Amino acid sequence: MKELIIYFCDNTLYIVHNMKIIEKKMDSIYQGLVVDRTKFIESFMQILKKEKIKTKLFGDKIYIVKDVYFNERDMFYLENIFLELGFVQVLFMDIKDLFLSDYTYIGIFKDYMVFYLDKPVFLDLYYFKDFPKLISYFHEYYESYVVLFGTNENIPEINQPLINIYYIDNYKDFIVKSLLKVKKYGV
Repeated sequence: MKELIIYFCDNTLYIVHNMKIIEKKMDSIYQGLVVDRTKFIESFMQILKKEKIKTKLFGDKIYIVKDVYFNERDMFYLENIFLELGFVQVLFMDIKDLFLSDYTYIGIFKDYMVFYLDKPVFLDLYYFKDFPKLISYFHEYYESYVVLFGTNENIPEINQPLINIYYIDNYKDFIVKSLLKVKKYGV
């Protein structure tokens, strides 16, 4: 088996395998984190079986895209889940390695927002709805340009006159498509 790359976003698991993207919505994932271990393991095993992804015990490694808001507990939790699933090595890829360095990236998802700054900022959108206003709060920490991506449908309409804001054409699947271009895993 070739290595798997796993990316968590919203309530969705993305698996990149053999230049193919497998996308699965799961109740066991919320705001890009696994919240129900048992349900996640069951669903993940079903995906592997359905997609005919063979794993050989004691030999496969798996890569997980580590978002900036993952803390040590989250990574330990994920590592243990995948070790329990039989993967011999769990490696983390920093999501920031997929970004160009001269830009500030902001991920706007269905119910949360992530500012990829020197000190990352995670906001639950339950309380915050005004995207231009939120973006303006952190303006002094931005590079020359701000680049938006994520799964939120409002991204193309977001505008802040005092800040150079752009969004990526394929903003909804920017990260996953970037993972397809990773030549050597473990960026």
